[in-house]
Amino acid sequence: MDAKQLQTGRIGLFRSAARFEPVDRVPYFSSAVTWKVFHAGHTLDEAMTDYAVMEECVRAFLDAYPVDGLLDYGIRNQFGVTETLGPGGYYYYTPEAIAIRDHAHCTPETLKDFLADPARYTWETVLPAKYGDAWRTFGRETWKRAFKAYMDYTAFIIRIGSAVRKDYGVPSMAPNNPMKGAISFGIEELLANLLGIKQLSIAMRRNKEEVESFVRAWDEARIDPIVETVKKSGKPDESYCFDASVMMLAQNVLNPKQFETLYWPSLEKLLDAYAEKHMNVRIFAEGSILRYAEYFRKYPKGTLTFHIEADDPFAFREALPNAAIMGGLTTDLLANGTPEECVRRCGELADGLGAKNGGFIFSENKMLSYANDVKPENLAAVVEYVTGRPCKADGNGIAAAKEKIATKNAAETENGGKPQTADGAADGPARPLNASQGDENPYVGYPEGYKRFSREIVPFYLKPMSAALLPLFLQILRDG
Repeated sequence: MDAKQLQTGRIGLFRSAARFEPVDRVPYFSSAVTWKVFHAGHTLDEAMTDYAVMEECVRAFLDAYPVDGLLDYGIRNQFGVTETLGPGGYYYYTPEAIAIRDHAHCTPETLKDFLADPARYTWETVLPAKYGDAWRTFGRETWKRAFKAYMDYTAFIIRIGSAVRKDYGVPSMAPNNPMKGAISFGIEELLANLLGIKQLSIAMRRNKEEVESFVRAWDEARIDPIVETVKKSGKPDESYCFDASVMMLAQNVLNPKQFETLYWPSLEKLLDAYAEKHMNVRIFAEGSILRYAEYFRKYPKGTLTFHIEADDPFAFREALPNAAIMGGLTTDLLANGTPEECVRRCGELADGLGAKNGGFIFSENKMLSYANDVKPENLAAVVEYVTGRPCKADGNGIAAAKEKIATKNAAETENGGKPQTADGAADGPARPLNASQGDENPYVGYPEGYKRFSREIVPFYLKPMSAALLPLFLQILRDG
């Protein structure tokens, strides 16, 4: 069976499982993210800004584990773009971990300014605050390097996505991807970037009107057009495993009344539109979603596939018998159990959830991000059991990566620093970056500076695409 046939068969497996149709076997979707780097014997500082190394890690993973679907192709490495303007940022990495500092681009009072013109607010407020005094020293050559790094990153996304499909037969999950723009609700944007966890939690009590107004306006501008597009669409696009992907995290910091007001109105409109077209939405419910199960019971089988994290799959099936389940394999078991125990759990899940009749997809319950998140022999055992395809996994890469991490941490300690772990990092904005080129930023000011940047920095052959490219470039600099 060639890669194209393999890809087509896998899409069929995912589609049938999501629709509660009988399957020849249950598909396996892997949530391996940065664990792939350690598996290949590298550390994160070796892979995050080197696309050749990252591609090596992705290929090594798929060579060893013939999974049916993969959450991440190594594209969570925008550091090559952000680091052209200096070290640091909200997202950061060490040899063994990627982490994020809680940060806020806005106050509740300035949310309206961001909404009115995101590009202006980013150019005039966010970036000068993030980069400090260095902002005025980013000369033309610095900006050229930054935009070239952005184009290199974009090219890598396209290249690795094509390689995963054409060389390994691993299909794309859903049509909304980082290149086309993922579905992002207003409440999630507030949590992730605009207010941050701390400020949002306070603002929902003290600045209720501002928060509600922002969410309504954001969702009207960004979710409602998607709803209208879905309503005008035809049948599902069978070249993807699902018709849309949604990531939910904010429900974990909302009480039921806040969920009813800030999340459900737009989420319901979106899901209703997909249900009307007999399409399936994969929802990655980070944390727990079970306490809101009643909201999702109205949808027919074949509409929802929940990738669950903290919720028990059997309790989830009882609460939402109409929703397909993705998950079931905990990182605790995969990291600490034996291959026999992991395979036994697979059997329990398949039998207990009636997986042969559809409605279930094997996956890990969390993103595999750390070297100790899973033992290679355990992952090999479950992938072989589920897919029937042999694995070529061993622990040599993980052992080599751990040795490198220990050596680098020891050197850091010896030099008077702290071991490079993600634990204990201070919350708040990144430190002002020091990327002074001894030049003057010719693009300060909006709209004059921003327009000049578009004219002079975006390559001439990309000018027709600049309306789409520049917002994504700004978003990486703003949020990264």
